[in-house]
Amino acid sequence: MREDIRAGVSNLKMLINGQGVTSAQNLEVINPCNEEIVAQVPDATVTDLDQAITAAKSALVGWSDDEALRKSVLLSIASVIHENQEALARALSLETGLPLANTKDEVGMAAYFFKYRSKTVVPVDIIHDDERQRVQVVRKPVGVVGAIIPWNAPMMIASEKISTAFAAGNTVVLKTSPLAPLALLLLGQLLADKVPAGVLNILSGGDVIGKQMVADPRIGMISFTGSTEAGKAIMASGGATLKRLSLELGGNDPAIVLPDANPKKVASKLFWGAFYRSGQICAAIKRVYAHESMYDELVAAMAQLAAKTTPADAFDEGALIGPLANREQFEKVKALLERAEAEGGRVAAGGKALDQSGYYLQPTIVSHVDASNPLVREEQFGPLLPIIQYTNIDDAIAQANDTDYGLGASVWSDDLEQAEAVAACLQAGSVWVNRHGIVMPDIPFGGFKHSGLGRANGDVGLDAYSELQTVSIAKPKPAEA
Repeated sequence: MREDIRAGVSNLKMLINGQGVTSAQNLEVINPCNEEIVAQVPDATVTDLDQAITAAKSALVGWSDDEALRKSVLLSIASVIHENQEALARALSLETGLPLANTKDEVGMAAYFFKYRSKTVVPVDIIHDDERQRVQVVRKPVGVVGAIIPWNAPMMIASEKISTAFAAGNTVVLKTSPLAPLALLLLGQLLADKVPAGVLNILSGGDVIGKQMVADPRIGMISFTGSTEAGKAIMASGGATLKRLSLELGGNDPAIVLPDANPKKVASKLFWGAFYRSGQICAAIKRVYAHESMYDELVAAMAQLAAKTTPADAFDEGALIGPLANREQFEKVKALLERAEAEGGRVAAGGKALDQSGYYLQPTIVSHVDASNPLVREEQFGPLLPIIQYTNIDDAIAQANDTDYGLGASVWSDDLEQAEAVAACLQAGSVWVNRHGIVMPDIPFGGFKHSGLGRANGDVGLDAYSELQTVSIAKPKPAEA
């Protein structure tokens, strides 16, 4: 089966103006499960990007003003993704190391995003409509949207961006991560004759192409998901052309467990909120705050779950978590763990890399780590979770908010009234009670502070990909009798 999967991604091309396109240079794609090179894909040039932007600009004519066509195309894309779920999921597992069950879920969610947006009606807001005037707000496309996609959930994130951009009447030039281009290039291949030429362009390439996208004045908006540092750079360089920006950046999500919560009852949900997809999700739980009265019991329950969960190859039957997605992330997480231990943190479970090829690290629970430690202060983005003790709820809230990040947060309690009161004090774009990380196409998602700019999904997500135009019409005075 492995050779069949590799064969399916062996000759992938970029999609530019409805055609498959190669490039003078290639990128090597590494399977994080075994560190083998599994494919080579085009490394886009500035010329490739120029052709893609030109095609996207031309394709706006006849696309932006035809809502029925856009709905039809969105629904067609959803069907194509659904029909090719297995092939897309295998490509995704091959490049990310995520278990096949996880990537099938991701591909299924990608199809759902397109189906949801196929039902979107671009709204018109009526402000006044009386005998004197009619004032309304209409939504116009931004134009060409540049979508820059990360390596950790490329299918779902790309689908959110493409589907919303299309629903608003825009065309798209998308750049994949150089670390995870396979599934999106395969998607482009599948959609070449399903989407009008130039409406969707998919390039595989590195930072040079991303920077050029931000600089090009023909691109009206950049929609970026990735690190806070990269987001700041985009915001700075995009100022020269006053780029519209949607930035979904890093997170350091806290979970506060209130004293009344049952540690054994919440442990499993907390564990998978932190370790699903090996913790490589922006809105994963990154730190847990547990009351002193139940701290030891919760640490023990979480450690027991970690000890039973062993990372495995993406294609192994029953695999629950896989490796880290790349060498750089693997080394970063190991360094955070080493420093936490050196500064007094106690490894309650895990803490070891597997002695084999691949970027495997055991799910690791760290207790008694100081709040100033980088494992608490920074976003680890891996299977490594600190659990911090607190004495009173005000202290827990203060620690949870003491960060430059503000993407998500959660509160865990059987007392919903108290949990909601605590949730109201948390500085995060999404706050969940007795759950974490739920993202759906109809629910706005984005961050406070350094975790982003703007919101994805829902009606506000559509507005992010639109220019709002106020139309004010004076009505004639009625004739005097």
